[in-house]
Amino acid sequence: MGVRVTAGRGDDGPCLAQLQIDAALAAYGQIFPASAPAPVYEQVLAEWRDRLDRDGTPGTTTLVATDDARVVGVVVAGPDLVRPDRGHVARFYVAPDRWGQGIGRRLYVAALGRLRQAHFREATLWVLEHNVRARAWYERLGWRSTGERKTVYEPAGIDDLQYLIRLAEPRGHTLDGVQRPAPLGSSTVS
Repeated sequence: MGVRVTAGRGDDGPCLAQLQIDAALAAYGQIFPASAPAPVYEQVLAEWRDRLDRDGTPGTTTLVATDDARVVGVVVAGPDLVRPDRGHVARFYVAPDRWGQGIGRRLYVAALGRLRQAHFREATLWVLEHNVRARAWYERLGWRSTGERKTVYEPAGIDDLQYLIRLAEPRGHTLDGVQRPAPLGSSTVS
C-alpha cells in the first residue's frame, strides 16, 4: 500500500512516543554526552497525548506517516508560540530504519502545505546546533538561521538554533512550498 500521511489521532500517542525516542537516540547519540538523561517514555507519551488533544485548534495539525499499520514518521505544524503570526514546524521524526526513503520529505511538504493553508507567510523551527545532517537538509530546502538560540542541555553547552523560511505565495510556489529567491543577476517582474 505504501506510505500514507494523515492527520494524527488521539490513540497515536504510544506509537509517536516510541518513534520520538528511537529517532532522538539515533540522531542525537553523538551530540549528547552519555551522562545526559535519556528520554523517559511516560513523559514523552504524556507530551504527545497533550499535543494530540490540542490538534484541531486553529492552524495546528499533527501529521503522521504510516506504512501499512506501522507509524514511520511524524511532524507537527502550527503557529509559532512566540510569534503566532508565523507558522512553526516541530516534533519532526522519522523511524531511523526508514531514513533516506523520502518519508521526511513527504511529511515536510504536507506540513508546509498546512501552514500555507492557514495563511502563514513565514515559518520557524528549532534544530540542534550540532545536528549537522538535519541543518544541511533544512538549508538545502531554503531555511536560514535567524541567529536566535536557546539552551537545550546546559551541562554540555548544547543549544538549539532557530531557522526561518518564507512560505510561497500561491502563484509562485514550488513542490516543497518554498519561495526561492531569484538567482543573482536575474530580475523578476511582479
